[in-house]
Amino acid sequence: MRKVNQLVLGAGICALWASGHVSADEMKLSACLHNGVTIGGVASCGKVWKLESGYAELKPSGKLKFKVKRLVLNDTSTGDANGTADGVDAVAPAVVCGDKVAAQGKPIKLSKKGNAHGSAKLKVPSDCANPVVILRERYQGNIGGWLAATGQ
Repeated sequence: MRKVNQLVLGAGICALWASGHVSADEMKLSACLHNGVTIGGVASCGKVWKLESGYAELKPSGKLKFKVKRLVLNDTSTGDANGTADGVDAVAPAVVCGDKVAAQGKPIKLSKKGNAHGSAKLKVPSDCANPVVILRERYQGNIGGWLAATGQ
């Protein structure tokens, strides 16, 4: 598996984060394509997913907000579950710094149609120069791989 280049957030967000002045601009979330990309030691999804729209906003204070619309399976091998969130009932927002998950929030309900929004107050290290936000699946009560991430 290959690692995601951690400089993918865009120069503007990274420079603002490093200076302690993160813009209120939203970072776009992209769905996992099941292509073996590991982010911060977290494996990618087990099937291909799609996302109609999604964003995450992370402040230097650790306040994280996110919203996803229609984060659903896009894999015909799943049969009738294709186009749904299947058994994924929640997503846990997390912040990756370098090559590890630095902070993770509590799972937030994901509807069967793949919609979720929430916020969390996370303890993000002050030296986290290029944070990546990931949404991890909760399936059968367990937190697993990532389904959406910034900078993809």
